[in-house]
Amino acid sequence: MKAMIDTGANRTFISIKALDPSYGKMFVNKLHKCVFLADGYSSISVYVTLNLSIIMGDASTSIKAFVVKELCADCILGMDFINKYKLIINTEEKIVSLYNNYKRITLKFDINSNEKEYPARLINNIRIPPKQTRSIPASIELLSANVVLRPSFKLQQRTPLLTLNSSLKVHDHTSNISLYNPTNYSYSLPKGLILATTTVPTLSFSKCASINHQLVNDNINKLTRHITDSTQREEIETILHQHEKLFDTSKPAIAINVKPHEIKALDHPPPSSRPYYSTPHKEEEMHKIVQELLYYGLVRKSYSPFAAPALLVAKHDGSWRMVVDYKKLNNTTIKDNHPLPNMEQTIQRLGVGYKFFSKLDMKSGFWQIPIKEEDKHKTAFLTADGLYE
Repeated sequence: MKAMIDTGANRTFISIKALDPSYGKMFVNKLHKCVFLADGYSSISVYVTLNLSIIMGDASTSIKAFVVKELCADCILGMDFINKYKLIINTEEKIVSLYNNYKRITLKFDINSNEKEYPARLINNIRIPPKQTRSIPASIELLSANVVLRPSFKLQQRTPLLTLNSSLKVHDHTSNISLYNPTNYSYSLPKGLILATTTVPTLSFSKCASINHQLVNDNINKLTRHITDSTQREEIETILHQHEKLFDTSKPAIAINVKPHEIKALDHPPPSSRPYYSTPHKEEEMHKIVQELLYYGLVRKSYSPFAAPALLVAKHDGSWRMVVDYKKLNNTTIKDNHPLPNMEQTIQRLGVGYKFFSKLDMKSGFWQIPIKEEDKHKTAFLTADGLYE
């Protein structure tokens, strides 16, 4: 049986087809409830809830699971399972570890052997000036995909150029790869040169997720409970529930901006630093945070010449927040002197007759502002485990 770990699912699910046939027949005509998927409208019928025992390597685990007709995998292990067994997913080394019987157990991913390698080739002859970065169009035999990038071995061995991307967004067989020339002379590359490769499984599961409706309701209630007029409160709550996905703070997300944030740098060598000293306990906590950010696609592995040290800062509740010391990067960027708006003047400019004002707050503002693709390599940060951006 193949299981998918899904941080977007609040509960664990198992397909009725994955159960023993004689056991599964008991539930076919016994619909129990419906649960909603991530869009807030689509639903899936649940036959029954059962105690599911799962053997993972040498670990024997158990969890209450919803039995459903069909899934995108035999079994989906949701956040209930992830939290219970303190799962840590390492996508780079393709391992998952869980905490069971007072010890941590590490398991290898079940790697699909039917994989195909796709080269990303240079579309035109290009020339990169010294100390410059260029976003270069490349062709790849994929119609549309988000894939992990591996820099070409020949490019690394035969040229001084650095590949700044570690992931590619392919659209209509083309994508853009950022190359940095760290030398003091121009460098030319011929059309057709392989810049990087990616490996894509021939079979992959689609992401199945659900909205945490209880958390959504709690968040919306907190936002509206100060409104004393019940009619007005109901009207506002109706509007908010129409966009309830925005109020599910159980998992991080990136804001959708028409124009991503740019980092305009001076003509200066890329600033880099060594990792800060940290204790083994803090290194483990840092590792957990980075793995979560990798899993959600908020950061990625980096090959950038930039490197800012990351560190942990304690929160009021005793947990840790990861921050990055970008002082050196800030010293090499062009300052934006556009004045911040005065809040009182802004409200006055809205005019008269308005009774309600609201403000927007991001759950994790550090991670939710999208960065322009060509500038992402400038955000590279160091931990004891490696370089990320």
